[in-house]
Amino acid sequence: MACLLLSWFISFQVWRDNKNVDGAFTNLLLPSLMLIALINYSLYLYRIVDIKAGIASLIVLICSILSIHILQRFFAINSAVIKLFNLITVCCIIMFAWYTYGESDVHNRLLIFNFQRFLEGAVMLWVFTSINTSNHRFAKHIYYCHAAIFIIIYPLRTYYLVPLEASEIFSDAWFAIGAMVTGIISPLLYALGMAYLCSERKALHFSELKDKAQQDAELRGLFLSTMSHEIRTPLNGIMGSAQLILNQSPNAKVKPYCEAIINSSESLNLLIGKVLDYARLEQNTESGTEEDIELTPWLENLCLLYRPLAQQKRIDFILNNQLPNKACYYFDQQSVRQVLINLLGNAIKFTDSGQVTLSVEVLEKAPLEHKLRFTVTDSGPGIAESEIAQLKEPYVQSDAGKLKGGTGLGLAISERLLNKMDSELKIASTLGLGSQFNFDISFSLGELSLVEQSKVNADTLTGLNVLLVEDLPLNQKLALEFMAMDQHNVTLASTGQEAIEMVKNEVFDLILLDMNLPDFSGQEVVKKLASSQHKNSQTPILAFTASLSPDEVKEYLTLGIKDIVGKPIRIEKLRQAIFNSQQQVYLQTNQQVDDVLFDSTAANSLSASFAQDEFNAIYDEFIMSLRDKLARCENDFEKQTDETIRILHRLASTALQLGFNRFGLALKQCERDLLNNRLVFDGEKLKKLWQESLSNYLEYARQQL
Repeated sequence: MACLLLSWFISFQVWRDNKNVDGAFTNLLLPSLMLIALINYSLYLYRIVDIKAGIASLIVLICSILSIHILQRFFAINSAVIKLFNLITVCCIIMFAWYTYGESDVHNRLLIFNFQRFLEGAVMLWVFTSINTSNHRFAKHIYYCHAAIFIIIYPLRTYYLVPLEASEIFSDAWFAIGAMVTGIISPLLYALGMAYLCSERKALHFSELKDKAQQDAELRGLFLSTMSHEIRTPLNGIMGSAQLILNQSPNAKVKPYCEAIINSSESLNLLIGKVLDYARLEQNTESGTEEDIELTPWLENLCLLYRPLAQQKRIDFILNNQLPNKACYYFDQQSVRQVLINLLGNAIKFTDSGQVTLSVEVLEKAPLEHKLRFTVTDSGPGIAESEIAQLKEPYVQSDAGKLKGGTGLGLAISERLLNKMDSELKIASTLGLGSQFNFDISFSLGELSLVEQSKVNADTLTGLNVLLVEDLPLNQKLALEFMAMDQHNVTLASTGQEAIEMVKNEVFDLILLDMNLPDFSGQEVVKKLASSQHKNSQTPILAFTASLSPDEVKEYLTLGIKDIVGKPIRIEKLRQAIFNSQQQVYLQTNQQVDDVLFDSTAANSLSASFAQDEFNAIYDEFIMSLRDKLARCENDFEKQTDETIRILHRLASTALQLGFNRFGLALKQCERDLLNNRLVFDGEKLKKLWQESLSNYLEYARQQL
């Protein structure tokens, strides 16, 4: 009774949640009828009322038709097999009734009942083998199990019970097994099977809706891109014509009309750009690429864009930077930059007097990350409290925004970008006093805060013999001036062929190679050098280029280029790249990277260059941040291969510099595998190797103490 009540409850819940599914209500009838059948059995067995068990068995046979009917309705099957099954079952019901109430024969009733149950199992098996059930994996296995029980149990029941006398059948164990299958196991399996069928169909429906929504978003984005192109083409013509008339017409009356046309066109152009940005965010659900950035100069460069705008309006623009010295973090700089540009642009636009302040502070410090708060404060007109809640919705503007003009998309775009970075935009404002916009976001500690940022001026090398391969006179001049500051001896080559000849005849400490030369590409130069014998086979090559897409960076690293110096040249990056290249040469040529867990000579070399506190900080910071970076690589290596390659490249270089040779070489091998499109990352092997390396380092540290 308890099992049937449980089956009824499961079926009721399935029907309540899936009333529109064919077969759900019929499925609720099964345990209800089985309860009636059980009551009839109990009345017969305990002889409270002398009712033959035939009524209960007839109900079970009727339920058999209902059970197959449920599957027929659910899968919309129109087959002669099911019609034949129903016909045979009706015949079985008639014959069973005759041998119960007409010519009483227990053995014939037993044969008819067992045959029909076996047939039900066979039809159930046919249903799930003849249709595509790839979307119903769990339900399919429940029904397979159900069918197997019927197909196995009832023939065995027939085999063991038919030879017995009529009086012995009801006391035999096989009769009880059949009753248990009919009254307990079968109703439960039917209820669970239907529950899984409905659940899996609902999941499939949600997946289809999601795919359709994604297709709609892509179509909407395509439409907006096409329309923006179509609109911008005549818009540029309007702006250009208006500017020509403004500059060439001697009629002073024309000037204000032309200016109005130009201003309106610029506003429309801005609106188109904002709408496209919003559409791209809706289409692209992936987070951006994280990069290792020194945050203070990054913020100062960003503020350079807005100080002239603030000065034009005669308001103060203040950067309140409370970050630690040389704070470096991994973060999606494009997304954070767009959020700050939107907030600062709005603040300056709505502020007519007073000041605009960008504040950055560290809220929390953890071993592997810092939680930062960015705050933009203005002394503008403020926002009514009733308007604040709707401001982050697209195309919604405050009263001040309607007066000043705009698209109403800036804050909506900012909110969606922040949501991708697990953050949110908070707004506080008072009418007449100004507004404050802030967001908190957690950044992982940057790799530059390890070896490179722990040094003061130790990363500035001097007196190297450098081959500069560059054809543009301006870039030659800038690079020569920068390297002259550090007293490098520079040899200049203007073509790839000239560089190849010089490499064969002279010895250099470093080759700085432009990747776009008049005769060869930089890649071709590297390949020609790799295939020939010369004196600089171990000389590191740095790529000197403005082409820094992920695919191009991957290609450079695949060719064996040690680092990339981007154009326009930054002296800090150039010095850092030169220093790193020479450290790699020291490890790869002088020490030949001995295959040991921990190389104490590398540690002794660093110890001689740094104070003890700095030396300890370098190792401690690397050790604390490593596990998080390995986990990030293991989780993202298939989705963000280029980012994983960059992380592995830097981790391997730092590990080798610190003396973790075997671990560094293993990281290099992982990097090469990913570069060769072998998407394999054995995180467990690396973690085990790191534990062994760390044990050797700790033993070295104890010996030093």
